[in-house]
Formats: sequence, structure tokens, C-alpha cells
Amino acid sequence: MNNQQLSNNKMNRITHFGPFIVDVKHAHNSYLIQYSDLKILIDIPPIQVFDLLKTAIEKEISLSMLTHLIVQNMTMSSINVLSELIKYGFNGIILTNQYFARQIENANLNVKIQTIEEIEYKFIDHNELIFKFVPMGFLPYPEMFMTYMPTQYALFSSTLFSSFYDEQISPSLDHLQKNIFAFHKYTMPSSLYLQPPLRKIQNLNIQLIYPLMGYLISKQIFKVIYEYEQSLDFYNNYQVFTYSESGDKEVNYREILNHMLNQLQKSVSRIEILNAFIGTPFALQPDPLMLKKSTLEGYKMWHGFFEHTYINRGLTWIALLEPLVNRYNDLYGVEKPTIYTSKFIEMSLRADKLNSSKDELEKKIEELNTEIEDAKDSMMRCQITHLYNEDFFRELLKKDITKTTKKGYTQGFMMIQLDQLNEINKRYGKDTGDEAIKNMVYLLQQNNTDGRLLFKQDGPGVIIYLSEATEEEIQSIAVEARNMINESNLFIQDVTASICTVSLNEINRTSETEEQIKSVFSLLEKRSIIAKSKGNSSIIDTKFELPVDIEGSILLIDEDEVNLNMLNRIFQRLRFDVKIARSVEKALEIIDESPIDIIISEINLSKIDGFSLKQILNESKDYQNIPFIMVSHNKTLENIKRGNNLNVNLILEKPIVPDELIGHVRRFKKWKHSL
Repeated sequence: MNNQQLSNNKMNRITHFGPFIVDVKHAHNSYLIQYSDLKILIDIPPIQVFDLLKTAIEKEISLSMLTHLIVQNMTMSSINVLSELIKYGFNGIILTNQYFARQIENANLNVKIQTIEEIEYKFIDHNELIFKFVPMGFLPYPEMFMTYMPTQYALFSSTLFSSFYDEQISPSLDHLQKNIFAFHKYTMPSSLYLQPPLRKIQNLNIQLIYPLMGYLISKQIFKVIYEYEQSLDFYNNYQVFTYSESGDKEVNYREILNHMLNQLQKSVSRIEILNAFIGTPFALQPDPLMLKKSTLEGYKMWHGFFEHTYINRGLTWIALLEPLVNRYNDLYGVEKPTIYTSKFIEMSLRADKLNSSKDELEKKIEELNTEIEDAKDSMMRCQITHLYNEDFFRELLKKDITKTTKKGYTQGFMMIQLDQLNEINKRYGKDTGDEAIKNMVYLLQQNNTDGRLLFKQDGPGVIIYLSEATEEEIQSIAVEARNMINESNLFIQDVTASICTVSLNEINRTSETEEQIKSVFSLLEKRSIIAKSKGNSSIIDTKFELPVDIEGSILLIDEDEVNLNMLNRIFQRLRFDVKIARSVEKALEIIDESPIDIIISEINLSKIDGFSLKQILNESKDYQNIPFIMVSHNKTLENIKRGNNLNVNLILEKPIVPDELIGHVRRFKKWKHSL
């Protein structure tokens, strides 16, 4: 236990409990505030370190003396932690938001709850302001908030300013910044999500930061850390769009322009940027640098920003921003500002008149062509394994599959997957899971003596392609690959590999090329499902009879037995493989064990709701694109907004119209398989 104490005439102290080591990266902090006759605990850790928290508290006070518990963030085990606190004597008031309050109320705990909305985001005791509560929006979970104590200039910041923890008691500033960056990039879709809560606290007089995870931030380095966090730039998923009250999607030009300003700061000083926009329709805030307001709106604001940039600073700044503009255009269809379709044409014409030598021009062209080819190559490769991806392989097959092979030979395909990959991801983290896939690829490449080609599947597997081989050779290579992986000591734990194979002899060679390719991948997918169901180290080939074709697999999550039975009967008649879960915990087990095409979930569940399940799935590249349909008797505007923020595909109101749901399911299934 680490204690940090601050004193004044009324407050006894703030006591820091922790850091409690949750896993190799995460260390949880809790805080006890003893102020006058108040005894307030802020933040509770996961259940696996509850005993450490209980011991730490009881060294200071008994649990029955706690007057309040502030719950800023809830994990899957928070209800269990609250149950244990109550069991050991806590009978105070829980302060939290409406969203978390509903989760606690659904658990039927015998506890008093007060929401921060009810008390207008202020906690006042004996006419004295003790806390202000600052909503965080979506960072990274819905409805989270921070707690500010004005008498001590202290911010209990929840996930904001949190960091990974590696047991360095006094990290250097550089080390701390790297751990903050890694934590936020790991837990959040985009650095743009940091900007709204950072703006909300910029006018607070903060001297100390007490985060949920990792290292505390002292008065001496607060300003540096605040500026560092404000300048973070990562984009796992862009906050490109906002949604109106009616649910219509709109381009979020204001936040995109703040990203442009951050990009400029990498090459240009802040003062120079501020001076460039004096007297324009754009009012910039200096510290931190961002767009404060503009007299323009929508696309006019977007276009006007670049027009004034060009007028005041010329092509140099326009060129600095061009790659970022292209990225938004390519990935999300954000229309380019007019300047990039007019001024750059002018620039190209001017370049043609330059009196450069032919040799120099040819050299430049050659360098550009090399850069273009390198960029294309990079886009077609898996960033983890550096293998060409499945899309590249499909394009290759369009030419290769039409070739004739020698008599007795065929083209062979096999898909290899680690049976324990999900277990490794859960136990050691996603980075270790990625390392396991890289190690598998390394092993397969070491024994490549017969011209086999490796490609990364659009999923957790690796595809081996044999352009010419006998059926016996295909089987032999599959056994060799499986045994080599099973016997390797490169992995963090013992692993096994399951493999499925397909030969071109199984495909209708008279059909169109595209259909033949689809048939190959369809067979691989079906056999990989069988391999996973049969257990570790399976090799599934043409000898295994495939089950009767099904339309797809559906996971139903609900506590309403009538609704479950109705949907189960409907989709079974339509030849869907239906799996049923009555809780989020069970749903996650099923998703880990079996490929799922569509998820249909009730919003309101006892312990963890449907929105929390979707948030968990969004954190996994393997599961984030599973079509997700929500159903509820309460289809409110609030639920629609939350669904949009989480990329929920559809929210339907109960009672469900079966034909409507069936139509949506078939369209979403077709969409998923087109990705």
C-alpha cells in the first residue's frame, strides 16, 4: 500500500490503496478520503484483488465506517466486489451515475444508491462543496465520470491519465508517458475520444491526479502530462461521424480539424499556427491548441479552413496536411476540400515548367514509383505476420486456378489455427496472442522446401497454398505442420494446431473462376469449424463427411424464456444453428468456442447488459464485425444513441415481428461474408 497525504484544517487525509496488480500490465488504484466525519472510498478493483483492498482499508478504518462509495467505473466483477463489501459491513451510500445505478439495482443488492445526476453533479456536505463530478462521455465505456475535489485541487480521473504498470516505483517522465500512451491506445478506439473530457477539466485548478490504473501524477509534472495527453495521436477507429437527435449520421468536421491542427504541430510551432488564423473565421484556443469556434459550419468550415491555410501559409502547410486528408477520404469518404482539386493542379502545371534536368526528373519518378509500390505492398500484408493477406491470395488465385497441373497432381489448400489462441489472449493479453501467431508462421516458414506459399487468413489462421502437389503430399505436409507446432517450445504455453485441407479436385472445375475460389474458401471454413469442434490437433480433409448445409449460426441472448423459445423455433426451421445464452458471461464463452454469424441480444440483462457485451466485442478484431442486433421493450432515443456509439447494427422493439427480423438477419449475414 502506498499512501499520499495532504492536509488542511478540515481534511485528515487522502489515502492511496494500491497499486493492486491485476495482471502483467494492469495495476488498480483505490482511494480513501477522510474529511471531517466523511469516510469515502473512490473506485473498486476487480474481484481477484478484493482481499488486498479489504486488508488495506481495515488498516485505516473498519468497512462499516465507510459513509460513501464512489463508483466511477464498473467491470464485469464489480457487482461481486460490492456484494463482498456489503458482506463485510459496508452500509453506506453508493454514489454513481444512472447507468451504473441500474446495473447495481438489477443485482438486488441491499444498498442505498444516489446518482450524480440527482445531485446535479455536486456533492455538498454541511453547505460545503466536497466534490464536483465531471461526465466523460464514452471513455472508453458509456457514462463514465471523474471526481474533482476543489479543496485539494485533486482529480480522481478514472481511466483518463491512467497508465500501464510495470512495477517501476518511480518511473522517469519518459517512461510514464510511454505507459500512458500504451494504456490509452490499448483501451480506446481513437485519441479523439480524449479531447472532450480534457476540455471539460482544462479550467479546473488541478495539482494532483489520482487515476484508476497505473501511476499517480504529481503536481510537479501535471502540466507536462496534461499537454502530452492532449497531443496524443492514435486511431484504432476514427471518431469521424456524429449523430443528430433523429439518428442521422453527420461528418464531425470540428474534431477532424482538431486532428489537422495536431498534425501541423508536429512540424510547425504553436505560435506560428495561432498567428496564421488571426483575422479568419476560425478562433483557436492556445493551450491546448484546438478549434474553439468558427462562424462557418459543416463543409463550408472544412473547405474554409484549408482555403485560409493556403492564403496565409501557401502550399507548404497544404502539403503537410495532404496525407491526413487523403486518409480520411480513402477510409471514410470524407470529401476533400476544394483546395486539393484546384491548387494542386496549379502546382502540377507550375512543376511542368520547372527547368529541371531530364535525369533528375526520371530519378524523382523512379523514387515515387518505388514508394507507391512499397505502399501497395504494405497495404496487402498482415501487420503482425508480414504475410500477404487473404484478399491478395484471392486475386492471385484468379490467374493461378486456371492453370493445368501434371497428371496425378492438383492444387492444395490448408488452413492452420492454434487451438489455444483465445486462451492465450485471455490469460496473457492480445500482444502475446499476436506473438503466438508470429511464432507459428516462423515455424511454418523454416521448413518450406517445396515451394509452398503462406498467406494470412482474414481471421486467426494461416493459409498454406501448394500450386502443385499430390493428395498424399497435401496430407503429409498437414501432418508435418501440425506435429512441428505441437512439439515446439517457442510458445508461452503448450499449444496444438488444428488443420483443414482442400484440394482443387473437390471443386467443380466447369464453374466460373470466382465460383471456384468461393467454393475453396467455403470448404476451408466449414472444415475449420469441424476441426474446432472435434478438439485439439485435428486434421480435417475430404475423408470427413460435412454436415447438412446450414444457413449460418445465431447466438440468442435473453432471460425471457418465451422470447428465446420463439426465436429458437423460427431460426431452427430456417436451418440456422442456434445457440442460446441467458447471460453475457455464457455468451462470451460460446463466442470463444464457436464461430458466430449473427448475435441477437436483449438490452436489459440482470448483471451485465447488452451494451456492455457489444463494448467487450468491439475490443477484439476477431469479434467486432459480428452483426449485432439488439431487442428491447424500451427502444428509447438514449438507447439508440448508445447503440450508434457502439456500432450496433440494429435495435428492434419487442414484441418482435418475425418476418422483419428474418429479413435483417439474412441481409446482415450476407454483409458479414462480403467483408
